[in-house]
Amino acid sequence: MLLAASGYIIWGVLPLFWGLLGHIDNRITMAMRIIWSAVFTTGILAVTRRLPELKALLGNRQKIKFLAPAMLFLLADWWLFIYAVQSGHILDTSLGYYMSPFVVFALGMAVFKEKTNFLMLIAMSLAFAGVAISAIYYGRFPLISVALSLSFAIYGAIKKSAQIEGVLSIAAETMMMTPLVVAFLLLSPIGRTLAFNTFTDHLLFVCAGIATALPLMLYSLGVLKLPYVMLGFMHYISPTLSLFCGLFMGETITPDKLVTFVFIWAALAVYVVSVALEEKKKRLLMQ
Repeated sequence: MLLAASGYIIWGVLPLFWGLLGHIDNRITMAMRIIWSAVFTTGILAVTRRLPELKALLGNRQKIKFLAPAMLFLLADWWLFIYAVQSGHILDTSLGYYMSPFVVFALGMAVFKEKTNFLMLIAMSLAFAGVAISAIYYGRFPLISVALSLSFAIYGAIKKSAQIEGVLSIAAETMMMTPLVVAFLLLSPIGRTLAFNTFTDHLLFVCAGIATALPLMLYSLGVLKLPYVMLGFMHYISPTLSLFCGLFMGETITPDKLVTFVFIWAALAVYVVSVALEEKKKRLLMQ
């Protein structure tokens, strides 16, 4: 529980960290995050003597068919998050990750033919209503929030199909991204600005790689021991902390965001009841 909670807490407070890099072009921040994530995760695999597994994974064409699109959606999710934080939209990231489980649930029904129940459908309807009311009545569609929830959910769906362990997967994905990122830094004029970054900036770039991989490692260790229901409840540590980070950094909850948040929180309440009832039913069947 402590391992998984630590991972979620780090994810939740990451907006404060990305804020430290707010003076740097988000494309540079993104590029360095990828490079140092690849270095850090590969180093972990080297220490744990798992590099042969990474080599085998990168040479497995069947797995690459899943890893390549997963890499693109992960790239989109990371860039959107950094862009949102650096442009003063932390509350949008919080809302996006609150919405994420409902998008995952919808994909589960559509792609994996998973069964649903009436309460889950009510929860999804409430979440959809919150977004729709915000878009129609206030004329502000929560684009960043929806894009984040979609990119993360689709990434998760692809990973579910691939069945690849967390740290190994992130190492492979960032290694596949690295040549493209290095080429971008060498060929793009924006890459030349790296020479003007301070020592502190480069130290933060290294920390960006650690901050990316460490919570994933903690989550991967915790998920092996925790019941799925408990893990589902713990998911909301992250967007809740991000919400407080946004308020701490001076953002305000506008009426359109407040309406969407209220509907999402109502949907979460129904979702929690639904999951609890399903878990109780499973325990009764096992007795």
